[in-house]
Formats: sequence, structure tokens, C-alpha cells
Amino acid sequence: MQKKYIKIIAIIGLVALGYYGFRAGMLEQYLSKEGLEGLINSAGPFGPAVFMLVYYLLTLFFISAAAFTVIAGILFGKFFGALYVVIAATASAFTAFMIARSLGGDVLNKLGSHGGVVQKLIASIQENLKKGGFRTFFIMRCLFVPYMPASYASGLVKEARAIDFFLGTLVTNMIFSPAFVFFGDSLLKGPKALILPVVLIVIVLMVPKVLKKLRKE
Repeated sequence: MQKKYIKIIAIIGLVALGYYGFRAGMLEQYLSKEGLEGLINSAGPFGPAVFMLVYYLLTLFFISAAAFTVIAGILFGKFFGALYVVIAATASAFTAFMIARSLGGDVLNKLGSHGGVVQKLIASIQENLKKGGFRTFFIMRCLFVPYMPASYASGLVKEARAIDFFLGTLVTNMIFSPAFVFFGDSLLKGPKALILPVVLIVIVLMVPKVLKKLRKE
């Protein structure tokens, strides 16, 4: 029982620290390619770790990291950029899942305007879990359900297994994120270099529509 309380206190502390850091402007200065590049360069060999930490915190607190996915390609190239994005995005989602799992229903009160979205997602996840855990989370990510609300909602579903959520999130991040990182890597290489990544992004964005159509049939 004591370990449970220690875990809850640690999670609350992490949330409070991240929120304070953003509100105080400690993270706001890095919400640009130039600011982030300066931070990474100053960190030397720890640059990738710093990038992943910033990406992790931004995503955890509902700040869209889409631009940073592209920036990852500019800063690190398509392979390492994709690797860092997948690690950070998956870790952030899994942290949200565990926060919700540890705090239970109380987490809804802390999510503010996102609480209503989370409540609706809970019912949908509970219904779809009957067809399989990994399948539910894999399809949920393929449909581009709001990333962090879905992560918190998943943690609030008692029937949801952490391993199914983790694998479903990891696999879909590995499938979809590289296209946007590839786009960033190609931005400075001329118009022709953008053709393939743009095609891949269009294909990625078509996945939810195709999947919805197939599910109806």
C-alpha cells in the first residue's frame, strides 16, 4: 500500500513539475525549430535525450508535437529522427496511461476541458475491448483518435491491459511517424526530394478514411 502512495505522489510531482515548467516559460522558449536546435546543440552528446524529453513533456501536456516530428527529421535525419520520435511519443502515451491507471476517476477532474472527450472514449474502448486488446488500441491509433485523451481514457478502463496499449501505440507510432520525419529530413534538399515523403504523408492521412469505410462494410 505504501508503494502505491509513493507512486501516486511521484506521478503528481511529475505532472506538477511539467505544468509549472511550461507556465513559467521554461518550455515555451523551445517551441520553435531555432530554440530547440540551440538547446540541443548546447547539450552536446545529450542532445537527442534533451529533444526526447521536450517532445515527451509537450505531448504529455496536450501540446501538439506534430511540428516537432517534422523538426526531428531536420535535426537528426530520417532514421534517428524517427527513432527519437517513436520513443518519446510512446513513452508519453504510456505515462498518461499509467497516470490514469494510478489515479483512477480522479484524473478526469484534472484534465479540464479534455475530461469530456476522455469520458466518451472510455465507453468506446470498453465496447471494442471485447474484440481484443491489442486490436482495439491498434485500430484506435489508426483512426487517429486524439492521442493523449485516448491514452488517459485507456488507463481508466480497468479491462485494458497495459501491454496491449503499449504495443498498439508503439507499433502504430513506428508505422506513421516516420513519414513526417522523412518530410522534415527532405525539406532542405529541394522540391524533388519532397515528392516521396509527401506521397507517404497523403497515404498516412488516408488510413482513417479507408479503415472507417472497411469497418462499415
